[in-house]
Amino acid sequence: MTPRLRWLKLHLDARTDAKLALLSAEQFRVWFRLLCYSAEREPRGIIDNESPHLVAVECAGGDQALLDETVSLLLRLGILEAEGFYLAFAKWAERQYEKPSDYPEHVRERVERHRQGKRQRDGLAD
Repeated sequence: MTPRLRWLKLHLDARTDAKLALLSAEQFRVWFRLLCYSAEREPRGIIDNESPHLVAVECAGGDQALLDETVSLLLRLGILEAEGFYLAFAKWAERQYEKPSDYPEHVRERVERHRQGKRQRDGLAD
């Protein structure tokens, strides 16, 4: 079985987004890494911030000050939201929705059910 590819939708408006344009090159890199990191978590789009050192290592090359500065700016801009010990990307579900075709095993099952129904309708059932 082929492993499912992990993905993240990056919308083209990120290139010209006025809020993201306020980030320095380093902060933009941290934003992108936070986005990817949050996509790897369950539930997707949410980062457990109980271990900020780990998040700094994963997303800011271990630079805690850069991470704190970037997260603070992203919160002020409304790109991130704080929820207790968690950071969540605003509009995650709207921008990173999943489709049934994102899961090949579901597609295979649906195609098999369709084929079996067709065989039954055509009188070729087992």
